[in-house]
Amino acid sequence: MPFAKAKVYFDGSHYIAIPHTVRKKKAKKKTAVKKVSPELEEMDEDETTPFDECTQMSIFDLEKKTEKEKDEGSESVTENEDTPTEKRDNLPQISRKELFDKLYREHLFEPKYSRKKAVYDGLRPHFKTDEEAKLFVDINFERKRRNMICRRIRMTRKANLQDFNYFVTFTYDDKLHTEESFRQKLKNCLSLLSSRKGWKYIGVWERSPGKKRLHFHGIFDIPEGTMPGYFVQKEDYSFNSHRRQITNQDTYFLENFGRNDFDKIVDQHRIGEAMAYLMKYLEKSGERVVYSKGLPQYFITDIMDEDIVCPIGMEEQKLLLFDDFGCWDEGEYIGQVSKETIAKMPKAN
Repeated sequence: MPFAKAKVYFDGSHYIAIPHTVRKKKAKKKTAVKKVSPELEEMDEDETTPFDECTQMSIFDLEKKTEKEKDEGSESVTENEDTPTEKRDNLPQISRKELFDKLYREHLFEPKYSRKKAVYDGLRPHFKTDEEAKLFVDINFERKRRNMICRRIRMTRKANLQDFNYFVTFTYDDKLHTEESFRQKLKNCLSLLSSRKGWKYIGVWERSPGKKRLHFHGIFDIPEGTMPGYFVQKEDYSFNSHRRQITNQDTYFLENFGRNDFDKIVDQHRIGEAMAYLMKYLEKSGERVVYSKGLPQYFITDIMDEDIVCPIGMEEQKLLLFDDFGCWDEGEYIGQVSKETIAKMPKAN
């Protein structure tokens, strides 16, 4: 029996299909919007976890049970618990989860044990017992770990459906920008190149270990003839490798943003090395991945029985496909799987 409209991704070695399923949508409960303090307004939202990737763990159900047992007065915390009641009502209130995220960011670069202890110490006054505070911290550290795994999965699947040809680094120059303007203007520039010139990219922000200078590292698919400037070779000294090096820099980015390095990816196996490099900074800095528009995780196709090797995964919900399986769209045969065929297929995230 064929599987219609299955989502297919490439894991680096094989094509994996996820059969289409229909789930009933539950009515969403209306919740009151809580006000947060100004310094927390720009905090990132939690990653949403795909149903077929990371299932909810029983420990999260335990968190909900624990939350219901709290007194109504402990649902949120204020900046200063010693403030008189009449003044405390005027202070911005934040939830314990938001306070956890704030403490987690403040101690991000510390070793895991000391980071966890610092977060626990900051949250302990807002719980009745040590056990409740420890449980809450453990649950949220697990949430952070789970979100990181899902980010890595998402980034890998998007990258495996693309053909990248450059590994690029942009370095913040304080003579041209502030850090804020560097981030915003580089982001806008790359977004325009994506929409107008067809650039595709995946990248992360990071700071150098020594000087903490801001960088943007990314793998790029740059169509031929769409570079805004021209390449010049610059020779300088690398403090990482402790030797002189020659970098390939684009004049447009050099004039508008400062130092840059366009490293040509000749061997496609180097994309795996570049991905590992990006993941290292993703885990180290806690920054979000930056994607250009039009980078799907899956392409949609009908799967024939003869193209299936075997079921795999939890409860055998996924299908391992042969390397030469056929792609079908609405009953029409498009062709054997290839980069050209995938480009013609519907996409999904």
